[in-house]
Amino acid sequence: MSLFAFRPLLNIIPCRLFSQTCILPYDIDRFKGARVRIQDWPDDAKIIRNSLSISLEQWRKDKLSSVWLWIPIEKAHVIPIAAELGFSYHNAEERTAVLNQWLLPIKSMIPRFATHQVGVGGAVLHSKTNELLVIKERIRNLEIWKLPGGSAELSENIADGAVREVFEETGIRSKFESIIGFRQAHRYPGGHGRSDIYFICRLSSLTDAINFDANEVLDCKWIKLDDAFKVENPILHRTAEQLLFGLKHGFEQSIDFRLEKIPSIVTGINFNFFTRSIKSNK
Repeated sequence: MSLFAFRPLLNIIPCRLFSQTCILPYDIDRFKGARVRIQDWPDDAKIIRNSLSISLEQWRKDKLSSVWLWIPIEKAHVIPIAAELGFSYHNAEERTAVLNQWLLPIKSMIPRFATHQVGVGGAVLHSKTNELLVIKERIRNLEIWKLPGGSAELSENIADGAVREVFEETGIRSKFESIIGFRQAHRYPGGHGRSDIYFICRLSSLTDAINFDANEVLDCKWIKLDDAFKVENPILHRTAEQLLFGLKHGFEQSIDFRLEKIPSIVTGINFNFFTRSIKSNK
């Protein structure tokens, strides 16, 4: 019987499992890669090296495409052993490092880990005055007026992230309406070598009393859209242009990319799909 059959019992029998050299327990992903998730690696370097070696030999015979190792930070002694056997870092988060090795005699088809980070900016229009909510931040040695916003969190929807960031920074509650533009930047400062995509979301205000977080921003205020052009910030200028155009011609008909739910053809899970409205003239 394969050791994979004992996978659910890994945390119960780690000592028995690693009392001698063995094929490591694994499952197979949809790309025919072996995934090894072991919490209780042994301390014995010889057992680790021999077990990894014979496992790699077997996986190559089975023509698997690649191998993934999830290494808890408490078991970091496994990493140099794996590196000697050809593994490289793929990513690391919090208390786990993920290593990978491509096994096929062709160029690796494994994509790099997260090429972009996602930022969200809230273009909040006052529900009565159509004024725009802006904040002042210190960026390097400059004090800049800009849209409130920040980074989307892991598994957070763009719409939810924009509403959350606006509230955290300004105390204003708002409702997501649409995406009106986005900016892509490479070699983004503070992006840890990743590119950045920044989505500008049109939000409508639900409250108007500002209570900004002094730990995050220097100041916050409502301004007339025409006054946004007096600020030295090209993205703020372009956002104001979009909003003025939308107020004149109708947001949905002119600038909005609205949220729709589209089912996946594979899983059936609904995706967030942002698109311009298409209405029939019939």
